[in-house]
Amino acid sequence: METRVHFELLAEPDRVDGIARLLLRRGRLIPHVLVLCPDADFMQRLDERLWTIRPESFLAHGVARGNADEDAAQPILLALSVARDNAPEVLINGGLEVPPDVEGFAHIVDFVDGWDEGLKQAARERFRTYRDMGLEPAYLGGPTRRA
Repeated sequence: METRVHFELLAEPDRVDGIARLLLRRGRLIPHVLVLCPDADFMQRLDERLWTIRPESFLAHGVARGNADEDAAQPILLALSVARDNAPEVLINGGLEVPPDVEGFAHIVDFVDGWDEGLKQAARERFRTYRDMGLEPAYLGGPTRRA
């Protein structure tokens, strides 16, 4: 299986909100997803945001707790490390490093933090790293921002 990698532009300094909006835009069109969170605080904020992204609804998701049966039932699984309990086809990278063990994902989504030059440079490094791994990353642009 060939893994596709694409970068989306985050126009505002809120990666949690950017990921939530991406999931909202594509939520019903994509298969099971793993969101790799850089730390527990990020994961908690994203968990809360997915419950409140729309006043009339929420995005079905769960936080990885090490219970394979419960984690497997989650269409969107938030985790601190690469987990495969929900058989994710899509990996969304919430961190600033290339995730370890990306083998087997059909699609990886990463981000360009367009509001900060240092973070843009970090995204360029991740882009190169994916390329060095034999993947062909693409930049899709399109700011992910609050409506």
